[in-house]
This record gives sequence, C-alpha cells and structure tokens, in this order.
Amino acid sequence: MTVQRFVPLRHLASTVLLAAAMFVTGLANADSAVVAPNGTVYEVFPARYADVVSLPAGSPDAETPILALRITPSGLPSSVEIVDGTVDFNQEGSVSIDFEETTDTLFVAYTKAQGLMADMHVAIRRDAAWSGHDILPNRGIYLSINPRVVVTRQQYVDFDAEGLPVTKTRSIFSLIWWEESGPSQARYAPIFVEDGELRVDAVQAWNLNELAGAAGYTDPTGLPVSAFSYPAVQADPTSNGGVLVTFANLATRQQQVLRISFPDDLTKLAPEGATKVPEEAWARSHVPIGRSAGSGRIPLNMNTLSEVEATISQKGVTTFHWVEASTMRFIQSDDAEESQPRRLALRSDFSAEKATRLVKALAEKD
Repeated sequence: MTVQRFVPLRHLASTVLLAAAMFVTGLANADSAVVAPNGTVYEVFPARYADVVSLPAGSPDAETPILALRITPSGLPSSVEIVDGTVDFNQEGSVSIDFEETTDTLFVAYTKAQGLMADMHVAIRRDAAWSGHDILPNRGIYLSINPRVVVTRQQYVDFDAEGLPVTKTRSIFSLIWWEESGPSQARYAPIFVEDGELRVDAVQAWNLNELAGAAGYTDPTGLPVSAFSYPAVQADPTSNGGVLVTFANLATRQQQVLRISFPDDLTKLAPEGATKVPEEAWARSHVPIGRSAGSGRIPLNMNTLSEVEATISQKGVTTFHWVEASTMRFIQSDDAEESQPRRLALRSDFSAEKATRLVKALAEKD
C-alpha cells in the first residue's frame, strides 16, 4: 500500500507566513510590466475597485481589492481597466505578465488568496476582451506562489487544406510557479496559440520533479523558504520555441535546470495515411519534453523576504539575485555550500536596474 506523505506542518506554516508577507507587500518587484513592439506599455498593479470604477459615495464595494491594468499607447494618454477575475474580496498576490505580438494577446498570471490557501490564475486579454482560466492545484491543502511567465514562438509542421505538409508558427505561453501541497514542488503549464486560436481548453499543469524524472518525498529541512520557492523560466535561444526552467527539487535536494520543448512535426503524430491531424495528436503535441540541462546546490544562505529573480546560463548554472537593505545581492547554484551572497551597494548613480543588468550579464557568461 502506498502512503502519501505530506509537507510537515511546521514547514507549511513558514511558507504561509512568507506568502502572507508577499501578499501584503504587493507587486513592487514582481514581473508586472511589458512593452509591445508598437510601444504600448502594459502595467498590472494592485488597486481598489473605486480607483477604476465610479461608485456612489459610501459604496461597500469601494475597498474591494483588485488588479488593474494600465495601458499606455506610444505618445498617447493611458487608460485603466480591471484584470479579469479579480473583483472579489480575496487578495491577489504576485503577478507575471507577457505579450504575444502576432495576435496582440496579453497574458497575466497571478495568485489569489483563499483563506490559508492560494490559487493560480491566468487572465488573457485579446481584442480588448478578457477571458480567464484557473490552474488546478494538486490535491489537498495547497499554496501557489511566485508565478513567472514567458512567451516563445515555435515552427511546426501541420497538414494544409489539401492534406499536404505545411510549416506554421505557434506561440507558447510557459507558466511556472511554486506550489505547496502534498509534495512541495515547482509546477509548469503551457498555453498555446495555434492558427490564431488560444487553446485554453487544453491547459494542463505538470509537476517539474516528475518531468525531471526525480519525484519522491520532498524534504525542506534546514532550508529557508526563499531558498527553494522561486522557480524561473526563460526562452531557450538554442531550441525551436523551447524554454529553460530552474527549480529546487526537494526530493533530490538539488537545484535543477531543464530544457523544455514540444514536438514540432504533428504529421508524424497522426496515423499513417492521415491528411489531418486528429485531436489526440494535437494533445500529444502539447506534452512537454524535459531534458536535464544541469544541476547545482540549493542556496542555503538565500534567506530573504524580498522578491527573488533568477537567470539561467546555457551551461545550466542558476544565478539568483534580489534587492535587500540598499544592496543588490546574488548567489549562484555552483557556489560552495556555505557561500554567502555577493553584495553590490546601490547608490543614486548606481540603481537597482543597472545592478540587475550587470548581474544578468555576468550570469549569462557562466
């Protein structure tokens, strides 16, 4: 008989406290702004319902917490609207957004508190209309935090109207986040835009420990929550629309890096003699293929309430960086076990943005 082992209550409590702190501090350092090729800037920020919608004096809805989207076209005034799915009294947490230019689609990933639990949500804005989708958590008590999203483009082979092979291009929104549930682990969900259509009906979340082939009981003993709860994703320029992801695997007690890609010749997934890709073959083309790109140490001395970002090198080294106490701090997955974070003092003429660019440039060389 298999017995499911749950995350220790002591560890879950510490994670809840960290998440509560992040919900209070809001989106200050979150990945919550993006610029489109035409110069339009999209910014997501926390607000009250009354900040966006005109209400009568004394309305009980005035203080309802929401996420707002500010849209600023190049050289024109801004407009503000409400992010889909955020008009309720549940507090939204960290946010990550990206923009897909061929279909002018904005993708917003955010977490929402539900008592002691927190859900993972996505809101998609296209043609000035919103649609929403909830990402199903694993069973049991769960807490979803620290989403990150990136969009990539993949060339793939399909059948045309005459049943002949034709090369097309599809967009893939790759979403990664940390989830405390039975096991404590990073999760990944791809969302596809194919033939101009969003395939939100086919969204499936994957446990990255399993995708890496290294699942099992997850043990956070001795690690600060911030050392393992910040997975990251970035485009992989060496692949056809793939991504690099880095995450702490608490089953192996290592920081793991995966290259994630997807099948790119759908005609080979169809039955022999077919002239159209059947739905089951489309579903197979949405299954991620994970290949190891490296591993390293989970940073023992990354203990912070600040928002942590990460940059992944082509050699599979992860560089974590964050701002704390007027310093930019960074540490790498190939550092010695007891290494302390390096510190760059911030000044009026040496901003956090400049320090981040320098650290990322250093990380990409590793």
